[in-house]
Amino acid sequence: MSPDPASTAERVASHLRSLDVDGQSWITGVSINGLLAEGSEESVRAAKSLVDRAVATQDDDGQLGYGPSYPIEVFSHGREYEASWELTVKKCMNTNNTTAIGHGVLDFYERTGDDRYLDAAAREYESLRSFDRTEDGGIPHHDPEVAGIKSLWIDSVYMMCPFFSRYGAAADDEDAYDEAVEQLLVHADHLRDPRTGLFRHIWVETPDHYPQGTFWARGNGWAAAAAVDVLERLPDAHPRRDELVDLFADHCETLLPLQDGSGFWHNLVDDTDTPLESSGTLMFAYAFARGIEQGILDESEYRQPAADALEAVTRVVDDEGAVRRIAGPPGGPEAPLTVTPYGQGWYLMAASALD
Repeated sequence: MSPDPASTAERVASHLRSLDVDGQSWITGVSINGLLAEGSEESVRAAKSLVDRAVATQDDDGQLGYGPSYPIEVFSHGREYEASWELTVKKCMNTNNTTAIGHGVLDFYERTGDDRYLDAAAREYESLRSFDRTEDGGIPHHDPEVAGIKSLWIDSVYMMCPFFSRYGAAADDEDAYDEAVEQLLVHADHLRDPRTGLFRHIWVETPDHYPQGTFWARGNGWAAAAAVDVLERLPDAHPRRDELVDLFADHCETLLPLQDGSGFWHNLVDDTDTPLESSGTLMFAYAFARGIEQGILDESEYRQPAADALEAVTRVVDDEGAVRRIAGPPGGPEAPLTVTPYGQGWYLMAASALD
């Protein structure tokens, strides 16, 4: 008998609510998104508590949840970073990871109409737009004044771009819609491989190189989920909407044949010698389901792979509701498989999208 995603989601949400995720930057943001997707009274209360604390601890620069985080994950493991990553970069602050919390801030603005949420979102929005950019307008993942370089990370598109699109809708700000699309397309110009159609992790402007260039599952999940979430709120008449639709549809078409027969994708999606991994698998299930819902993807082609993906991960959820086989930060070839709050969050988002 196949496991039931609906009852499993209740266990996953309960386990996530038991974890201390306050002050964990993007991990807090993804946890909030998952709790809101599951939607029970207990989960909404837990999400509101996290959002309210993030607003109360917004720093003077406008960044939510105690301000920017140290990217400890960059140097916690993985030799692929060491040859080309300066110590100053390892110690500098993330510019945009706290923006993941902004998704939930805007959700509670929509639920309550309380202007303090919109004001907090506006401060986060202006903070992001204040950073020095790459030559073609990309917002770097780290503050260039501290890092000494400008780098684009695929993680950023999920942290920033759906927030920009949602802020555009909440504040009736056309510039925010433009920023959402611009950042996705600029990141894609640098991080999407023209031969395979898959996304790399990190690009550095000067010298022009990839400190991490593998096609890791969660990185491609960030890109797919970001695009479909931006499109949800992007006006139909936006002049660059078709570009983004094509990018999303082409990316999903590239991912589809790389799914393993088990329902999972591999940690490096093009390398069958790497482990089957849950977070990327859940993100692809979510993106496929949302793409079908928006009429971008063909249901007959994408519904079953999405369902197979969710079912595969459901099988590795333990009795306590912990989602296993999640690649720990920062992803890539040497990431250990573990249990993380963002893995819990993505299970809840995928299960909700497929419900």
